[in-house]
Amino acid sequence: MNSDHLSEPASGSHPSATEVFEVLMRQNAGHLMAFIRAMVRNESLAEDVFQETLLVAWRRFDSFDRARPFGPWLRGIAHLTALAMFRKGKREVVVDSKVVEALEVRAEALERAWIGLEHNPLETLQACVERLPERYRDAVEILYRGDRSVAEVAAATEMGMEAAKKRLQRARHLLADCLRTKGVLA
Repeated sequence: MNSDHLSEPASGSHPSATEVFEVLMRQNAGHLMAFIRAMVRNESLAEDVFQETLLVAWRRFDSFDRARPFGPWLRGIAHLTALAMFRKGKREVVVDSKVVEALEVRAEALERAWIGLEHNPLETLQACVERLPERYRDAVEILYRGDRSVAEVAAATEMGMEAAKKRLQRARHLLADCLRTKGVLA
């Protein structure tokens, strides 16, 4: 979310409400959009519901109980927003409330899994990198830890450019598979 629209001066070392809201939205945006798309099949309408949900959430953010999880609160706003848009004559059918409840249960389970990931997705990524076969791990570490180009990976591993690209592509696929099994990626 662009802070130009929600400007609020930061007070001392404490993050402003805008900063807290933006962090929470970045953490929840993907899950929120998936939730909305499950309710609203029309992509354009789903985008409208998403944007309106953000606006409503920002307007009501001061009433959000910070002791409670943000995701369920945000999804509740999204559900009510979708229903309101449906009532206003948008030609989209919003799914039954029982389906929305089932979606909420699944979303909460995913959030709990995400929170339980060693509390640090970067640690999970590091564990997946360490599990790569050596040739893939070396290529990944040269590229990303060494902040080098693919050409430099090719030179360091004594292989051609296309072979280096292919090795990195395979390494990324292996990393994605590992992160999926650990629940970091859907």
